[in-house]
Amino acid sequence: MKFNTLISLILGFFLTAGVATAMENMDHSKMDHSKMDHSKMDHSAMDKGKMDHSDRFGTLFHESKVEGFTFAYYLMDMRKMKGHSMDNMADKPHHIMVYITDPAGVVVDKARVGFLIKDAAGMAQKNMAMYMSNGFGIMADMKAKGSYTITAKAVVGDKKLLDRFTFEVK
Repeated sequence: MKFNTLISLILGFFLTAGVATAMENMDHSKMDHSKMDHSKMDHSAMDKGKMDHSDRFGTLFHESKVEGFTFAYYLMDMRKMKGHSMDNMADKPHHIMVYITDPAGVVVDKARVGFLIKDAAGMAQKNMAMYMSNGFGIMADMKAKGSYTITAKAVVGDKKLLDRFTFEVK
């Protein structure tokens, strides 16, 4: 049991370090923000100084509210990172982070978060997220073009929050 915990900690450290390095090498000027509908985003909590998006990894690709909690999803295709080895991520090159804030706009840092991702053919991927950098992250395979149904379940205290949406990979 202790060995598994040690391995998990080591892998978590290297994943976090790899993502941070990739973010340093990322050219943010080439991000496509045209598909994001900023008019539907609630910035009231950010205006109160409770949220800081500067430390978020990837590109915002979906945001929703569930029982007053905000779920903000960011996607990063690790294949596009300069100087980043794909040897350990060839099967699952997509890093998905969900940042959750409570109804008061406070970052949720204690939760259990899992993802179920289904492609157009119905093939499913299940992943338990790991807490890192004020969000919960997974590695996933969305290499094939098409529609993906993404379901996130977060258990925050005694609340079970379920969010589902469709995302198109072009």
